[in-house]
Amino acid sequence: MKKLLLGTVALAALGVPAIAADMGVRPVARPVVAYTNWTGCHVGGLVGIESGSNSGYTTTSGTLGKTIPGAGPGVVFSPGQPWAQGFNMNGFNGGGYGGCDYQVGVWVFGIEGDWSIENKSGQAGPRTTALASNLATPTPLPQTVYTEAQERWYATARGRLGYAVDKWLFFVSGGAAWTKVDSSYSVLGTPAGGSGATYFALQNDRRSGWTAGGGFDYALTTASLMPGWSLRVEYLYINFGSYNTFTNPTIAAGPAGPTGPYIFNLNTKLTDNVLRVGLSYKFGNYAAPVAYK
Repeated sequence: MKKLLLGTVALAALGVPAIAADMGVRPVARPVVAYTNWTGCHVGGLVGIESGSNSGYTTTSGTLGKTIPGAGPGVVFSPGQPWAQGFNMNGFNGGGYGGCDYQVGVWVFGIEGDWSIENKSGQAGPRTTALASNLATPTPLPQTVYTEAQERWYATARGRLGYAVDKWLFFVSGGAAWTKVDSSYSVLGTPAGGSGATYFALQNDRRSGWTAGGGFDYALTTASLMPGWSLRVEYLYINFGSYNTFTNPTIAAGPAGPTGPYIFNLNTKLTDNVLRVGLSYKFGNYAAPVAYK
């Protein structure tokens, strides 16, 4: 009897795997890898390089000056004449940025602002020209003219539209831009030509314009790095349009008034191309709640 009972138990034990195989065992739930959720606000820092151009300086309907002996102050020049040639500008920038995003499916909508200091500058010269004026003959400008522009900072406020592919966010952006630019020129020689005094004028302008660009963010969510951090590569085109400068310049060297060969009220145009990289932290983990199946 005892042997019969042990045999029955053994047969039952051998038959359990077969029965389980026939019935099918429900697999253990395994977590699905969490996807990247870009909803939230972020702050970060950035550095970059930039180039651009200054169109040079041309006369306007309000251009005044004196360039020859005996002409007296307040000579009016015909508008649209090139007075100083254009030049390229190059430099570096660094600053911070921040914004907020909201993700709907694969689309990400956001707003962002940034501010950077910069050392972008460019120069041109020498140049000698003659300008048509209200005098009987064109007004010569025999002096050697050097011009320079330096951008000190820029800032933008933009809207963003992005397309999310897990850890990647590809985006375009556009909005308003602002900058501070220092413009200066120096004139070497006397009003009659030759060597002599050096004249120097400087003006600080704050300009507004528009910007558009694009780039991508990459979420750093590996085990070796803290969640919430992301890398960025971005390009911006900035256009500050045409504007008048030297409207009220500081005379830093040389005599002013009737004895100085200064030109006032000149028009120029400024554009920028910015390529920058950034690192930002988003408040809240990039990972969405873990889903199961």
